[in-house]
Amino acid sequence: MKNYYRLASEVDAACGRIVAELKAQGLLENTLVLFTGDNGYFHGEHGLADKWYPYEESIRVPLIVRDPRMAAERRGGTNDDFVLNADLAPTILAAARAAAPPRMQGADFAPLYLSERKPAWRDEFYYEHAIVRSKEFIPASEAVVRRDAKYLNWPDFAHEELFDLAADPQEERNLAADPARAAQKAELRRKLEEWRARVK
Repeated sequence: MKNYYRLASEVDAACGRIVAELKAQGLLENTLVLFTGDNGYFHGEHGLADKWYPYEESIRVPLIVRDPRMAAERRGGTNDDFVLNADLAPTILAAARAAAPPRMQGADFAPLYLSERKPAWRDEFYYEHAIVRSKEFIPASEAVVRRDAKYLNWPDFAHEELFDLAADPQEERNLAADPARAAQKAELRRKLEEWRARVK
């Protein structure tokens, strides 16, 4: 854990040096800066370590944007909309006034902080992770994630999980077997199948 936080501190210091150099060269006000990571790490939550599973601690990652186009009064704000790593490339291309290839996934998320009126945006997303080595080592997993609910499927084990993220943000109570949640589980299972078919 000490080494993990030591690494985080060094990344912070390195980013500070990059921003300082952009400023020294007079380029900061013409540069879009995006800071993010590829995954979160478990530190014992759910009895897990590393990063491989669709619980909040792993799939939530930081995204910090410094965009010179942003109005001064909006700087320093936060936004909880679902932005995915697939949105990074389209956002960078749009900032450079270049068209994204038609087959590129994701969308330019800059309107979330540049537009006066909130644009239409996703209210759910599909997560998948392939098996690594074997199902005993790291099994496959997939999920449909919404702001207030999450449905997980473990295809190698025919196991489902359903969480009420509003009432249970730490995902400690699996509601998949709750008869009162049967309709919600069926709807999210159907959505997962739709997403799976779309991404093939």
